[in-house]
Amino acid sequence: MGMKEYGVIAVSLGIKSELMITVQADEAEKTDDIILCVSIGGTVFSANSHSYFVAFQKIRDKLLQQGYGLKCIGARIDVVQSAMASATNKVYITALGNQALKKDLKCLFDYADISEFPNTKEQNEYLEKWIESLG
Repeated sequence: MGMKEYGVIAVSLGIKSELMITVQADEAEKTDDIILCVSIGGTVFSANSHSYFVAFQKIRDKLLQQGYGLKCIGARIDVVQSAMASATNKVYITALGNQALKKDLKCLFDYADISEFPNTKEQNEYLEKWIESLG
């Protein structure tokens, strides 16, 4: 574990301009929590959780409230994290009706060419639909 940095493209949703930002991740080095920090325009945003994906969702929602979307895997509507992977930055890209497979496992900070930027509520609604679709 330790301190890691990830380059992510942020999109200013109002004017559709892109900028490269750095997400700093304290991966349970100082506390038991994952702590994520981002600086945009001199403002620092941070979030923490025992779950890596939940910490990401919190910081992503803060950035959405400020008008920024993130072009990364974790910002897709169709990603889920298994409980066993909660201490890692790995998430599954899912499809309705299909079980998540090892080949679907990705780093949540990897680039995703997306134009829709769902919030945590929308991701959780998709998660429920996905679970139901597995029957």
